[in-house]
Amino acid sequence: IGDVTNKFGISHRSLHYWENAGILKSSRAENDYRYYDDENLLKIKQIVLLRKLRLSIPSIQEIFTSEKLSKIISVFTDHLDETKKETEQLNALGVILRQLLNMLKDRQDMDSVYQYLDTTHSTESEELKNALKIVMSEPVKEIAIETPPELIVDMTGIDLSLELVIREDVSEVTEVVKRCYSNTKEIDKLLESFGIEYHSTLPDCAYSYKIMQKGKCIGAVNLGFVGMEAMLIRCLAYSDPDNNIYLFELLKQKHSDILCWNIYFPNEPENNMDHFCFDWEGKKRQFAEDNGFTFYTDARWNRCIKMLKPHDEVYNSSRYRFALLDGSMDGVSFRFFGTDRLDWYDGKMTNWRITDCNMSEATFYDTWMERCRFYETGLDKGDFRHARFNESTFKNSDFENCILIDCDISGMTIDGINVKDALEHYKSDKTPYSKT
Repeated sequence: IGDVTNKFGISHRSLHYWENAGILKSSRAENDYRYYDDENLLKIKQIVLLRKLRLSIPSIQEIFTSEKLSKIISVFTDHLDETKKETEQLNALGVILRQLLNMLKDRQDMDSVYQYLDTTHSTESEELKNALKIVMSEPVKEIAIETPPELIVDMTGIDLSLELVIREDVSEVTEVVKRCYSNTKEIDKLLESFGIEYHSTLPDCAYSYKIMQKGKCIGAVNLGFVGMEAMLIRCLAYSDPDNNIYLFELLKQKHSDILCWNIYFPNEPENNMDHFCFDWEGKKRQFAEDNGFTFYTDARWNRCIKMLKPHDEVYNSSRYRFALLDGSMDGVSFRFFGTDRLDWYDGKMTNWRITDCNMSEATFYDTWMERCRFYETGLDKGDFRHARFNESTFKNSDFENCILIDCDISGMTIDGINVKDALEHYKSDKTPYSKT
Protein backbone atom coordinates (compact mmCIF):
# COMPACT_ATOMS: atom_id res chain seq x y z
CA ILE A 1 0.00 0.00 0.00
CA GLY A 2 2.85 2.34 0.80
CA ASP A 3 4.25 1.89 -2.72
CA VAL A 4 0.84 2.76 -4.19
CA THR A 5 0.47 5.96 -2.15
CA ASN A 6 3.98 7.08 -3.11
CA LYS A 7 3.50 6.26 -6.79
CA PHE A 8 0.24 8.17 -7.20
CA GLY A 9 0.80 10.86 -4.56
CA ILE A 10 -2.29 10.00 -2.51
CA SER A 11 -2.91 9.14 1.14
CA HIS A 12 -3.90 5.86 2.77
CA ARG A 13 -7.07 7.62 3.88
CA SER A 14 -8.05 8.31 0.25
CA LEU A 15 -7.63 4.64 -0.61
CA HIS A 16 -9.81 3.61 2.33
CA TYR A 17 -12.41 6.19 1.34
CA TRP A 18 -12.49 4.94 -2.27
CA GLU A 19 -12.84 1.36 -1.06
CA ASN A 20 -15.67 2.37 1.25
CA ALA A 21 -17.39 4.05 -1.73
CA GLY A 22 -17.20 0.76 -3.61
CA ILE A 23 -15.04 1.95 -6.53
CA LEU A 24 -11.90 0.12 -5.41
CA LYS A 25 -11.09 -3.25 -3.87
CA SER A 26 -7.95 -4.58 -2.20
CA SER A 27 -6.84 -8.11 -1.40
CA ARG A 28 -4.85 -9.59 1.47
CA ALA A 29 -1.63 -11.51 1.05
CA GLU A 30 -0.57 -14.46 3.20
CA ASN A 31 1.32 -12.09 5.50
CA ASP A 32 -2.00 -10.26 6.05
CA TYR A 33 -0.79 -7.14 4.21
CA ARG A 34 -3.24 -5.51 1.81
CA TYR A 35 -2.36 -5.08 -1.85
CA TYR A 36 -4.01 -4.08 -5.15
CA ASP A 37 -4.02 -6.30 -8.21
CA ASP A 38 -3.40 -4.95 -11.73
CA GLU A 39 -7.09 -4.24 -12.34
CA ASN A 40 -7.41 -2.11 -9.21
CA LEU A 41 -4.09 -0.38 -9.81
CA LEU A 42 -5.49 0.73 -13.16
CA LYS A 43 -8.63 1.96 -11.37
CA ILE A 44 -6.51 4.00 -8.95
CA LYS A 45 -4.78 5.65 -11.89
CA GLN A 46 -8.15 6.37 -13.50
CA ILE A 47 -9.60 7.79 -10.26
CA VAL A 48 -6.61 10.12 -9.86
CA LEU A 49 -7.04 11.35 -13.45
CA LEU A 50 -10.78 11.94 -13.01
CA ARG A 51 -10.26 13.72 -9.68
CA LYS A 52 -7.87 16.10 -11.44
CA LEU A 53 -10.86 17.00 -13.64
CA ARG A 54 -12.68 17.83 -10.36
CA LEU A 55 -15.20 15.04 -10.80
CA SER A 56 -16.77 14.01 -7.50
CA ILE A 57 -16.50 10.50 -6.08
CA PRO A 58 -20.24 9.84 -6.71
CA SER A 59 -19.74 10.91 -10.35
CA ILE A 60 -16.71 8.61 -10.70
CA GLN A 61 -18.77 5.83 -9.15
CA GLU A 62 -21.43 6.37 -11.83
CA ILE A 63 -18.78 6.23 -14.56
CA PHE A 64 -17.31 2.98 -13.25
CA THR A 65 -20.65 1.23 -12.72
CA SER A 66 -22.48 2.42 -15.84
CA GLU A 67 -22.83 -0.04 -18.71
CA LYS A 68 -24.17 2.59 -21.12
CA LEU A 69 -22.00 5.20 -22.77
CA SER A 70 -24.99 7.59 -22.74
CA LYS A 71 -24.92 7.63 -18.92
CA ILE A 72 -21.20 8.50 -18.88
CA ILE A 73 -21.83 11.26 -21.43
CA SER A 74 -24.57 12.58 -19.15
CA VAL A 75 -22.14 12.70 -16.19
CA PHE A 76 -19.61 14.70 -18.23
CA THR A 77 -22.35 16.98 -19.60
CA ASP A 78 -23.62 17.80 -16.11
CA HIS A 79 -20.08 18.45 -14.93
CA LEU A 80 -19.44 20.72 -17.93
CA ASP A 81 -22.64 22.70 -17.24
CA GLU A 82 -21.65 23.17 -13.61
CA THR A 83 -18.15 24.22 -14.67
CA LYS A 84 -19.56 26.78 -17.12
CA LYS A 85 -21.71 28.22 -14.35
CA GLU A 86 -18.72 28.44 -12.01
CA THR A 87 -16.63 30.03 -14.79
CA GLU A 88 -19.34 32.65 -15.45
CA GLN A 89 -19.47 33.48 -11.74
CA LEU A 90 -15.67 33.73 -11.47
CA ASN A 91 -15.42 35.95 -14.59
CA ALA A 92 -18.13 38.24 -13.17
CA LEU A 93 -16.36 38.33 -9.83
CA GLY A 94 -13.13 39.31 -11.61
CA VAL A 95 -14.87 42.27 -13.31
CA ILE A 96 -16.26 43.53 -9.98
CA LEU A 97 -12.98 43.08 -8.11
CA ARG A 98 -11.12 45.14 -10.72
CA GLN A 99 -13.69 47.93 -10.31
CA LEU A 100 -13.42 47.82 -6.51
CA LEU A 101 -9.64 47.78 -6.64
CA ASN A 102 -9.58 50.93 -8.76
CA MET A 103 -12.08 52.53 -6.35
CA LEU A 104 -9.88 51.74 -3.33
CA LYS A 105 -6.78 53.14 -5.01
CA ASP A 106 -8.68 56.30 -5.94
CA ARG A 107 -10.66 57.00 -2.77
CA GLN A 108 -8.58 55.19 -0.12
CA ASP A 109 -11.80 54.33 1.69
CA MET A 110 -13.37 50.92 2.42
CA ASP A 111 -16.75 52.49 3.25
CA SER A 112 -17.14 53.53 -0.39
CA VAL A 113 -16.83 49.86 -1.37
CA TYR A 114 -19.68 48.83 0.92
CA GLN A 115 -21.82 51.72 -0.35
CA TYR A 116 -21.10 50.82 -3.97
CA LEU A 117 -22.06 47.17 -3.50
CA ASP A 118 -25.28 48.14 -1.72
CA THR A 119 -26.43 50.56 -4.43
CA THR A 120 -28.21 50.03 -7.78
CA HIS A 121 -26.10 51.36 -10.67
CA SER A 122 -27.78 52.45 -13.93
CA THR A 123 -24.81 54.30 -15.41
CA GLU A 124 -22.28 51.48 -15.35
CA SER A 125 -21.22 49.52 -18.44
CA GLU A 126 -23.29 46.53 -19.49
CA GLU A 127 -20.41 44.22 -18.57
CA LEU A 128 -20.25 45.61 -15.04
CA LYS A 129 -24.03 45.63 -14.59
CA ASN A 130 -24.25 41.98 -15.70
CA ALA A 131 -21.38 41.06 -13.40
CA LEU A 132 -23.06 42.75 -10.42
CA LYS A 133 -26.32 40.98 -11.23
CA ILE A 134 -24.65 37.55 -11.38
CA VAL A 135 -22.54 37.89 -8.23
CA MET A 136 -24.90 39.86 -5.98
CA SER A 137 -27.89 37.63 -6.76
CA GLU A 138 -26.04 34.50 -5.61
CA PRO A 139 -26.96 33.31 -2.09
CA VAL A 140 -24.16 33.40 0.46
CA LYS A 141 -22.34 30.09 0.68
CA GLU A 142 -20.20 29.18 3.63
CA ILE A 143 -16.67 28.32 2.58
CA ALA A 144 -15.78 24.84 3.79
CA ILE A 145 -12.85 22.52 3.31
CA GLU A 146 -13.92 19.65 1.11
CA THR A 147 -13.19 16.50 3.07
CA PRO A 148 -14.59 13.02 2.65
CA PRO A 149 -17.24 11.99 5.18
CA GLU A 150 -15.99 10.24 8.28
CA LEU A 151 -15.52 6.55 7.65
CA ILE A 152 -17.27 3.91 9.65
CA VAL A 153 -14.36 1.57 10.15
CA ASP A 154 -15.36 -2.05 9.70
CA MET A 155 -13.17 -4.14 12.01
CA THR A 156 -14.70 -7.44 10.86
CA GLY A 157 -11.93 -9.94 10.17
CA ILE A 158 -9.19 -7.54 11.31
CA ASP A 159 -6.82 -9.41 13.61
CA LEU A 160 -5.52 -6.45 15.56
CA SER A 161 -5.80 -5.60 19.27
CA LEU A 162 -4.24 -3.45 22.00
CA GLU A 163 -2.85 -4.65 25.32
CA LEU A 164 -1.54 -2.43 28.11
CA VAL A 165 2.22 -2.74 28.59
CA ILE A 166 3.22 -4.11 31.99
CA ARG A 167 6.72 -4.33 33.47
CA GLU A 168 7.19 -7.87 32.16
CA ASP A 169 6.61 -6.63 28.59
CA VAL A 170 9.25 -3.89 28.59
CA SER A 171 12.04 -5.95 27.03
CA GLU A 172 9.78 -7.40 24.32
CA VAL A 173 8.26 -4.03 23.39
CA THR A 174 11.69 -2.39 23.32
CA GLU A 175 12.89 -4.91 20.73
CA VAL A 176 9.73 -4.42 18.64
CA VAL A 177 10.26 -0.64 18.63
CA LYS A 178 13.84 -1.16 17.49
CA ARG A 179 12.66 -3.36 14.61
CA CYS A 180 10.00 -0.86 13.57
CA TYR A 181 12.63 1.91 13.55
CA SER A 182 15.49 -0.08 12.07
CA ASN A 183 16.61 2.95 10.01
CA THR A 184 16.82 5.31 12.99
CA LYS A 185 20.39 6.03 14.08
CA GLU A 186 19.53 7.73 17.37
CA ILE A 187 17.61 4.75 18.68
CA ASP A 188 18.48 5.58 22.32
CA LYS A 189 16.77 8.97 22.06
CA LEU A 190 13.76 7.32 20.48
CA LEU A 191 13.48 4.75 23.28
CA GLU A 192 13.90 7.51 25.86
CA SER A 193 11.03 9.35 24.19
CA PHE A 194 8.85 6.24 24.34
CA GLY A 195 9.60 5.82 28.06
CA ILE A 196 8.22 2.29 27.87
CA GLU A 197 9.17 1.16 31.37
CA TYR A 198 8.35 4.46 33.07
CA HIS A 199 4.93 4.93 31.44
CA SER A 200 3.92 1.38 32.28
CA THR A 201 3.80 2.59 35.92
CA LEU A 202 1.47 5.56 35.24
CA PRO A 203 -1.85 3.94 34.28
CA ASP A 204 -3.95 6.90 35.36
CA CYS A 205 -2.26 9.59 33.23
CA ALA A 206 -0.25 7.80 30.53
CA TYR A 207 -0.80 4.63 28.57
CA SER A 208 1.59 2.37 26.68
CA TYR A 209 -0.02 -0.29 24.51
CA LYS A 210 1.31 -3.29 22.64
CA ILE A 211 -0.16 -3.65 19.15
CA MET A 212 -1.00 -7.35 18.86
CA GLN A 213 -1.63 -9.43 15.74
CA LYS A 214 -1.98 -13.22 15.66
CA GLY A 215 -0.81 -13.37 19.26
CA LYS A 216 2.41 -11.46 18.60
CA CYS A 217 3.48 -7.93 19.41
CA ILE A 218 4.02 -6.05 16.12
CA GLY A 219 4.20 -2.46 17.38
CA ALA A 220 3.57 -0.03 20.22
CA VAL A 221 1.77 3.23 20.90
CA ASN A 222 2.23 5.62 23.80
CA LEU A 223 -0.50 8.06 24.91
CA GLY A 224 -0.68 10.89 27.42
CA PHE A 225 -3.64 12.91 28.68
CA VAL A 226 -3.57 16.61 27.73
CA GLY A 227 -6.85 17.51 29.39
CA MET A 228 -9.84 15.79 30.96
CA GLU A 229 -11.17 14.78 27.55
CA ALA A 230 -8.15 15.20 25.30
CA MET A 231 -5.43 12.69 24.52
CA LEU A 232 -2.01 13.02 22.92
CA ILE A 233 -0.52 10.27 20.73
CA ARG A 234 3.07 10.67 21.90
CA CYS A 235 4.92 7.89 20.09
CA LEU A 236 4.08 5.24 17.51
CA ALA A 237 5.91 2.14 16.33
CA TYR A 238 4.53 0.06 13.47
CA SER A 239 5.82 -1.75 10.41
CA ASP A 240 2.62 -1.82 8.34
CA PRO A 241 1.00 1.62 7.77
CA ASP A 242 -2.02 -0.16 6.32
CA ASN A 243 -3.08 -0.86 9.92
CA ASN A 244 -3.19 2.84 10.84
CA ILE A 245 -6.91 3.37 10.34
CA TYR A 246 -7.71 0.24 12.37
CA LEU A 247 -5.23 1.18 15.08
CA PHE A 248 -6.88 4.56 15.58
CA GLU A 249 -10.29 2.88 15.75
CA LEU A 250 -8.99 0.62 18.53
CA LEU A 251 -7.58 3.63 20.40
CA LYS A 252 -10.93 5.42 20.16
CA GLN A 253 -12.70 2.33 21.48
CA LYS A 254 -10.25 2.09 24.41
CA HIS A 255 -10.84 5.74 25.32
CA SER A 256 -14.40 6.43 24.27
CA ASP A 257 -14.66 9.51 26.53
CA ILE A 258 -11.98 11.41 24.60
CA LEU A 259 -13.37 14.31 22.53
CA CYS A 260 -10.16 15.50 20.94
CA TRP A 261 -7.02 13.61 19.86
CA ASN A 262 -3.68 15.39 19.41
CA ILE A 263 -0.43 14.68 17.57
CA TYR A 264 2.60 17.00 17.75
CA PHE A 265 5.44 17.38 15.26
CA PRO A 266 8.57 19.52 15.61
CA ASN A 267 8.51 22.84 13.74
CA GLU A 268 12.26 23.29 14.17
CA PRO A 269 13.78 19.81 13.62
CA GLU A 270 17.34 20.91 14.34
CA ASN A 271 16.32 22.16 17.80
CA ASN A 272 13.88 19.42 18.72
CA MET A 273 16.00 16.29 18.74
CA ASP A 274 15.28 15.72 22.43
CA HIS A 275 11.52 16.30 22.25
CA PHE A 276 9.06 13.46 22.26
CA CYS A 277 7.27 15.05 19.30
CA PHE A 278 10.21 14.39 16.97
CA ASP A 279 8.76 12.31 14.16
CA TRP A 280 11.17 9.46 13.58
CA GLU A 281 10.83 8.11 10.02
CA GLY A 282 7.58 10.02 9.49
CA LYS A 283 5.41 7.40 11.18
CA LYS A 284 3.36 9.86 13.25
CA ARG A 285 2.83 12.11 10.23
CA GLN A 286 1.67 9.13 8.15
CA PHE A 287 -0.72 8.08 10.92
CA ALA A 288 -2.12 11.62 11.13
CA GLU A 289 -2.71 11.82 7.36
CA ASP A 290 -4.36 8.40 7.20
CA ASN A 291 -6.81 9.29 9.96
CA GLY A 292 -7.73 12.81 8.88
CA PHE A 293 -5.99 14.86 11.57
CA THR A 294 -6.16 18.62 10.91
CA PHE A 295 -3.35 21.14 11.40
CA TYR A 296 -4.24 23.43 14.28
CA THR A 297 -1.31 25.59 15.40
CA ASP A 298 2.47 25.85 15.36
CA ALA A 299 2.78 27.92 18.55
CA ARG A 300 5.50 25.62 19.83
CA TRP A 301 5.15 22.47 17.77
CA ASN A 302 3.17 21.71 14.65
CA ARG A 303 0.01 20.51 16.35
CA CYS A 304 -2.61 18.43 14.52
CA ILE A 305 -5.93 17.48 16.09
CA LYS A 306 -8.83 15.16 15.40
CA MET A 307 -12.17 16.30 16.78
CA LEU A 308 -14.65 13.51 17.46
CA LYS A 309 -17.42 16.10 17.77
CA PRO A 310 -17.93 19.53 16.18
CA HIS A 311 -15.35 22.14 17.19
CA ASP A 312 -17.72 24.33 19.21
CA GLU A 313 -19.14 21.33 21.03
CA VAL A 314 -15.66 20.23 22.05
CA TYR A 315 -14.16 23.57 23.05
CA ASN A 316 -17.31 24.97 24.65
CA SER A 317 -18.02 21.82 26.61
CA SER A 318 -18.41 22.43 30.32
CA ARG A 319 -16.38 19.29 30.94
CA TYR A 320 -13.53 19.99 28.54
CA ARG A 321 -10.36 21.35 30.12
CA PHE A 322 -7.28 22.70 28.43
CA ALA A 323 -3.89 21.52 29.57
CA LEU A 324 -0.28 22.60 29.62
CA LEU A 325 1.82 19.71 28.36
CA ASP A 326 5.55 19.16 28.61
CA GLY A 327 6.07 22.78 29.58
CA SER A 328 9.65 23.52 30.60
CA MET A 329 9.11 26.65 32.68
CA ASP A 330 11.82 27.02 35.30
CA GLY A 331 11.86 29.88 37.80
CA VAL A 332 8.42 31.29 36.95
CA SER A 333 6.72 33.74 39.34
CA PHE A 334 2.95 34.30 39.62
CA ARG A 335 1.01 36.71 41.81
CA PHE A 336 -2.78 37.20 41.95
CA PHE A 337 -3.11 34.62 39.19
CA GLY A 338 -5.95 32.15 38.58
CA THR A 339 -5.16 28.70 37.18
CA ASP A 340 -7.98 26.83 38.86
CA ARG A 341 -9.35 23.80 37.02
CA LEU A 342 -6.34 23.71 34.71
CA ASP A 343 -4.50 20.50 33.85
CA TRP A 344 -0.72 20.14 33.96
CA TYR A 345 0.87 17.04 32.44
CA ASP A 346 4.47 16.00 32.07
CA GLY A 347 5.67 19.51 32.90
CA LYS A 348 8.72 21.03 34.50
CA MET A 349 7.63 23.60 37.10
CA THR A 350 10.84 23.78 39.14
CA ASN A 351 11.76 26.84 41.24
CA TRP A 352 8.33 28.47 40.92
CA ARG A 353 7.25 31.35 43.18
CA ILE A 354 3.47 31.40 43.56
CA THR A 355 1.86 34.09 45.73
CA ASP A 356 -1.82 34.65 46.48
CA CYS A 357 -3.04 32.53 43.51
CA ASN A 358 -5.98 30.21 42.97
CA MET A 359 -4.98 26.70 41.82
CA SER A 360 -7.96 24.87 43.27
CA GLU A 361 -9.32 21.77 41.53
CA ALA A 362 -6.28 21.71 39.26
CA THR A 363 -4.73 18.48 38.05
CA PHE A 364 -0.98 17.83 38.22
CA TYR A 365 0.14 14.56 36.59
CA ASP A 366 3.73 13.44 36.15
CA THR A 367 4.97 16.97 36.83
CA TRP A 368 8.23 18.20 38.37
CA MET A 369 7.57 20.75 41.12
CA GLU A 370 10.92 20.72 42.93
CA ARG A 371 12.09 23.70 45.00
CA CYS A 372 8.82 25.62 44.49
CA ARG A 373 7.54 28.24 46.93
CA PHE A 374 3.79 28.61 47.37
CA TYR A 375 2.46 31.46 49.53
CA GLU A 376 -1.21 32.17 50.37
CA THR A 377 -2.31 29.94 47.46
CA GLY A 378 -5.45 27.84 47.21
CA LEU A 379 -4.71 24.23 46.26
CA ASP A 380 -7.92 22.73 47.62
CA LYS A 381 -9.43 19.76 45.78
CA GLY A 382 -6.24 19.44 43.75
CA ASP A 383 -5.33 16.13 42.14
CA PHE A 384 -1.57 15.41 42.34
CA ARG A 385 -0.33 12.15 40.82
CA HIS A 386 3.25 11.06 40.17
CA ALA A 387 4.38 14.64 40.92
CA ARG A 388 7.74 15.55 42.44
CA PHE A 389 7.60 18.01 45.37
CA ASN A 390 11.23 17.66 46.46
CA GLU A 391 12.30 20.58 48.69
CA SER A 392 9.11 22.54 47.91
CA THR A 393 7.61 24.87 50.53
CA PHE A 394 3.96 25.76 51.13
CA LYS A 395 2.98 28.54 53.54
CA ASN A 396 -0.56 29.54 54.53
CA SER A 397 -1.90 27.54 51.60
CA ASP A 398 -5.11 25.54 51.45
CA PHE A 399 -4.67 21.78 50.87
CA GLU A 400 -8.20 20.79 51.89
CA ASN A 401 -9.52 17.63 50.15
CA CYS A 402 -6.40 17.23 47.98
CA ILE A 403 -5.39 13.90 46.48
CA LEU A 404 -1.70 12.90 46.40
CA ILE A 405 -0.88 9.58 44.75
CA ASP A 406 2.63 8.21 44.23
CA CYS A 407 4.25 11.62 44.73
CA ASP A 408 7.83 12.33 45.83
CA ILE A 409 7.57 14.53 48.95
CA SER A 410 11.21 14.39 50.07
CA GLY A 411 11.99 17.68 51.82
CA MET A 412 8.48 19.07 51.20
CA THR A 413 7.21 21.33 53.98
CA ILE A 414 3.80 22.81 54.82
CA ASP A 415 3.94 25.74 57.24
CA GLY A 416 7.37 24.58 58.38
CA ILE A 417 6.35 20.96 58.96
CA ASN A 418 8.24 18.28 57.04
CA VAL A 419 5.41 16.37 55.37
CA LYS A 420 7.27 13.09 54.99
CA ASP A 421 8.35 13.07 58.62
CA ALA A 422 4.83 13.97 59.74
CA LEU A 423 3.32 11.11 57.76
CA GLU A 424 5.83 8.63 59.13
CA HIS A 425 5.10 9.83 62.66
CA TYR A 426 1.34 9.58 62.09
CA LYS A 427 1.64 6.03 60.72
CA SER A 428 3.71 4.86 63.68
CA ASP A 429 2.17 6.82 66.57
CA LYS A 430 -1.19 8.25 65.44
CA THR A 431 -0.64 11.23 67.77
CA PRO A 432 -0.48 14.90 66.71
CA TYR A 433 2.89 15.82 65.23
CA SER A 434 4.82 18.87 66.42
CA LYS A 435 7.72 20.28 64.44
CA THR A 436 9.40 21.03 67.78
